[in-house]
Amino acid sequence: MNLSPEKKIAGVLVPLFALRGENDLGIGDLGALREFIDWTAEIGFTLVQLLPINETGADNSPYNAISSMAIEPTTLCFAPGSPEDLKRNDFEASLSEINLTALRRSGVKYRQVKELKQRILEKAFANFSACADEKRQSEFERFCEEESSWLRDYALFRVLIEQNKGSAA
Repeated sequence: MNLSPEKKIAGVLVPLFALRGENDLGIGDLGALREFIDWTAEIGFTLVQLLPINETGADNSPYNAISSMAIEPTTLCFAPGSPEDLKRNDFEASLSEINLTALRRSGVKYRQVKELKQRILEKAFANFSACADEKRQSEFERFCEEESSWLRDYALFRVLIEQNKGSAA
C-alpha cells in the first residue's frame, strides 16, 4: 500500500472475535475475516486493522497476550478438510458434544469455544500424525526447526498452563 498525505484512505478497526459468520463455532474467526475484508473493499475501504490476535490468557483480553508469536487458536476457522487433516466424522463428532445453537447465541462463551476448538485441533493433529505423507511430515519438522527460537519453550509453557488448570501465573 502506497501511503501519502495527499491521498486519503479509509479503514476500520475490528476485534476478530466479533466478526461472526453463519458457520462460526461461537466466535469470529479467519473465515469471517475473509468475508469482512471482501465487504470492506466493496464499499471502498482500503484498510482493515485488527485488535491483537496473539494467544490470550485466562481473561481472554486481546491486550493480555501470553505469547508475542503464537496466535489465538480460537481465531482459526474449522470445517471438514480445513485444516487438511480434519475429517468430517471427527468434526461432526466434536460438534455433537455441544449445543452449537447456544454457543453461537449472543456473546462469546470463551471456555466452551476454547475447549471445542482444542478438541478439533487435537483430532486434526492426530490424523496428521497418523496419516501425513513424508513430504508433509518433513514440512512440519522444517516449520518446527525454523520456529525453534520460540516454539519449544512456548510448547513447554502451554503444557505447564494446562497442568495448572489454565493459570499462566
